[in-house]
Amino acid sequence: MVKKANTENTKNTLNIDFLNRLCAEGTDGMSYDDICEAFCINKRTAQRWVATVMRLFPNYLMVRRTKRNKFFSVDFTKNTNYSFDFTPSDVSSLKKAIDALDAAPEQLGDDEALVRADLKRLHSKITAADDSSKKKNSYESNTEASLRSTNSAVRFRGPHFEVDDTMVTRLNNFIYSRSVCQIFYRSNNSPDGKLYLVAPIGFLYGNTQYLVAKIVPEALIAELTKDANIVHIEEPDLDIIRGNKGDTPIYKFFKLSNIVTCVDYKKEDSRRPYHRRAPDGSIIGLVQPKKPQAPKNIYFAIDEKETVDNIIYNSFGIFLSKDVYHMKWRFDPYASSHLNNYQFVTPSERQKISKDVEGRITVEFDACGVAEMKWFLDKFGPHVEVLEPANWDEIVAKEMESNDILPV
Repeated sequence: MVKKANTENTKNTLNIDFLNRLCAEGTDGMSYDDICEAFCINKRTAQRWVATVMRLFPNYLMVRRTKRNKFFSVDFTKNTNYSFDFTPSDVSSLKKAIDALDAAPEQLGDDEALVRADLKRLHSKITAADDSSKKKNSYESNTEASLRSTNSAVRFRGPHFEVDDTMVTRLNNFIYSRSVCQIFYRSNNSPDGKLYLVAPIGFLYGNTQYLVAKIVPEALIAELTKDANIVHIEEPDLDIIRGNKGDTPIYKFFKLSNIVTCVDYKKEDSRRPYHRRAPDGSIIGLVQPKKPQAPKNIYFAIDEKETVDNIIYNSFGIFLSKDVYHMKWRFDPYASSHLNNYQFVTPSERQKISKDVEGRITVEFDACGVAEMKWFLDKFGPHVEVLEPANWDEIVAKEMESNDILPV
């Protein structure tokens, strides 16, 4: 049976209900079949609607392609000028539905279809707005420390590397929009610099400031079809995210002071001339493609658990390493008197603190980052004793001093 198009929805204009659905459907999005079924339209009309959204919002339409289907969604969380406005009709229909259903469902009568349609639209708007709010909160949790780079916050005091505020702002935008970007990075191991294609996740601030990111393989972008613009690099396993299993680290920390340049990555339109063939297979002539489209941004999708807090969960400070040690420190009464309500590791649930009759504080936790623990303990001098691990001096010599690590 062929579906007949709804004449009210076949105009070659933007259908706001369709746009709300694209915003509300989450990360999976809607396929052409989903659109046709939801709005009782044919596939050609669905294609026109998608083309209209693509033309009006090229930076916000997300296209994901599986083997046989395309899925579309819209993410307006990075657009502060767009909002979901509720109309008086939405409020009236919702109030009418609530009152009628409270009294008797059968009293909706002839208005039942209209009320149901209005409620569906209202549900889509509320869902989209709620999803935008969640994404914004997730973004803010990853970039909260970036406020230190703005003029409205207290500047860094004491010795530190100088960081270009303009570059931080640019990286901030890439994190917010989930855009793949290119950074040129100089490190101690490669003083000549190297170009990286990265998916920036968030900032990490200590004595040194870092960008936390995932490397994006160029092969993933090359595999995208001409209209797809999302690379999927999700890691749903929390143990791998926290480094509890897996041999190869999947996250990289870049010193902000060592990032020379940071630019957005755009995929070029790679359409080439092709030969047109007759039914018998013979070549008729060369076909030139239409005018190439402008290069477009590439976005990345990561799992909601891939936050900076989870990535550095096992770290004492900032440094990540494969080996996690059980630490047990005891401070003398003088040092303990200065450590009331002190948080040794983040989150605080990781630490276990006790105090004996002599007023000595003992703290236990599991963590990696031997160098930062050594620098922290050195500040206390003879006022602290390392009870565990028993071979602490050997661990320090192996992981810190032999690797020539300095606190910068």
